[in-house]
Amino acid sequence: MKKAFTLIELLVVIAIIAILAAILFPVFAQAKTAAKKSVAISNQKQITTGMFLYTTDYDDTWARNDECVPYSSLNQNLNTAANNSATGQGCTPDGSTYFYNRVNHFSWHKWVGPYIKNIDLFWHPVKGRINMTDGFGCAGGYWEKCGQIFGSFALNTAVTGALNTYDNSVGASSSRIFRNSWTGGTQTNLAQPASTLLFAEASNPYTGILPHGVLTANYSDFSVTVYPAVLREHLVNDLYEGNGNSGTISGNAYLVQARTSAGGFTIGYADGHAKFMTAGEIISKTPTIAEYAPGTAMANGLATSTQRLATVNTNINYPLWGLSQ
Repeated sequence: MKKAFTLIELLVVIAIIAILAAILFPVFAQAKTAAKKSVAISNQKQITTGMFLYTTDYDDTWARNDECVPYSSLNQNLNTAANNSATGQGCTPDGSTYFYNRVNHFSWHKWVGPYIKNIDLFWHPVKGRINMTDGFGCAGGYWEKCGQIFGSFALNTAVTGALNTYDNSVGASSSRIFRNSWTGGTQTNLAQPASTLLFAEASNPYTGILPHGVLTANYSDFSVTVYPAVLREHLVNDLYEGNGNSGTISGNAYLVQARTSAGGFTIGYADGHAKFMTAGEIISKTPTIAEYAPGTAMANGLATSTQRLATVNTNINYPLWGLSQ
């Protein structure tokens, strides 16, 4: 006669399995996150290399055009005859055509696309396919209605510059139509391209760019010069909860994981390489308002406007943002 397991023996086995699962599941999760982080670095490198190759075809100049191209949507579901039957369709927010055919900094992926030929690389493997359902001109979904990829990787428009020339009146009332990078918008004008951020993971799900700053005195000009707008105080307040406004991470502050990927960001540099950097390291490589933009007003821990700077001092050594002595 075979001896059966007793109830106590079964409970012991179940307890051992539960203990092993509690130990191993976090290890498996960490391994999965690490694998996705490696994929993110690979994707970022290919994207950054694509933009670098763009400059070799366009006289060393970073992409920044603004135009309307029919059947150019990143979301192939929008490239139908009905969505491309009229001139300018898919390039203005008229309530039905949205921005799916617009080619500008918000859809910089179209500039890089011919060099990497894989749209899936534009989606961050950890954050997944974000389709925010509200926002200017894209009610119903940035991806579904506008074909825009937001919340994954972001272009640093302070380095490249940007335009708002399509379907925009030309006159004294038009502001910030030409947004010219303070470096001149070329790769060779960067003092340290191997240390200068060109792309980074987006902490904001509502955009695919890193915003630039404009001097308050020139804010309403037709043509303006743009500078890096990311300041240490901004990053600390954006990435950490339970923190003050000094730009120093306090002891009780904690990192908001949803705004980072594995506690940091994958960065693509202006020479084409990419690597991962922790949030704390990025903050340490970012100037404070006192160093870079003295006189810029603060409200609730943030600048009164993330686009407006009172003054700028570019003669400081923060090469991550293209600022070098």
